[in-house]
Amino acid sequence: MKRLYIGVASTVLALLCLAVRPSAGATQMVSLVYNGSPQSPQQIGSDEFRRKLGELAQGRIILDARAGNALGSETAILAAMRSGVVDMATLSGSVVSSAVPEFGVFDVPFLFRDAAQAKAVAEGPVGGLFAKHFADKGLVLLAIGKQGFRNVTNSKRPIQSPADLRGLKIRVLPNEVYQMTFKALGAEVVPMEFTLVYSALKDGRIDGQENPVATIAASHLEEVQKYASLTGHFFAPIAFVANRDAFQALKPADQAAIIAAAKAGAEATWQSGVAEETKKIEELRKGGMEIIEKVDRQPFIDAVKPLEPEFEKRFGKDLLARIRATP
Repeated sequence: MKRLYIGVASTVLALLCLAVRPSAGATQMVSLVYNGSPQSPQQIGSDEFRRKLGELAQGRIILDARAGNALGSETAILAAMRSGVVDMATLSGSVVSSAVPEFGVFDVPFLFRDAAQAKAVAEGPVGGLFAKHFADKGLVLLAIGKQGFRNVTNSKRPIQSPADLRGLKIRVLPNEVYQMTFKALGAEVVPMEFTLVYSALKDGRIDGQENPVATIAASHLEEVQKYASLTGHFFAPIAFVANRDAFQALKPADQAAIIAAAKAGAEATWQSGVAEETKKIEELRKGGMEIIEKVDRQPFIDAVKPLEPEFEKRFGKDLLARIRATP
């Protein structure tokens, strides 16, 4: 049996990659790794990826799905992938943009009106533009899914305007656009990997964080946070990504099966919609969290407007205009 190790991190990665790879034609064993919590978009997408690949590969590929933060942070998995140790993973788009800066256009605050517009951009001509940028970094972008719009939680007070963020220590991803956005909104920015967030919230090292509702609920942040404000400041995509060399070593039929399975996984995340989010919000309420649903976004949009020249410099004025014009 030929082993193709996809998405494993830390010491386990190195050990697995020492396995002998027999001659071509043997069954492929493929591992898919993600760090999402149970019922998170990462799990939803990865579960559908596994199901669809089993249907399409017809025994040629055996998928070993691996989940859990014990395998390393998403940043560590991405670094291992770029070095050739990891072959494929399902990652947060904001983490991927650290390697492929062009993909960071999804991180621009208040760029997307709703998930339908974001899907149209991801699956349309704009999404197709990213293929070359990923290839230049030794990666293959298989599909783009939805993690959701990100919202602010904290333990101090309701967030209804940028003024309410002043003086609060807010965790953000180690991502430049995220950091500059929350600095513009007046928060004290604390970059931190998500694996450390719950404990940091619990012991008071940080006051709050920002994430999609699904992640907030799946991580049980209602246990350590009092308020959630549905600001929808960033749209967060999910990227199904492969190491280019490992992917190109596959037979064309197996490449096609993996691409189709990744697209099916991505579609499953897009189909996770309003009803699911409403259910998660109610779960958070029952857990004791106060949900501020009606937030006037305009003051937040105004507060980050001074960053527009920087975004235009990074991503191009025409591309931003093209995304905003997408119906």
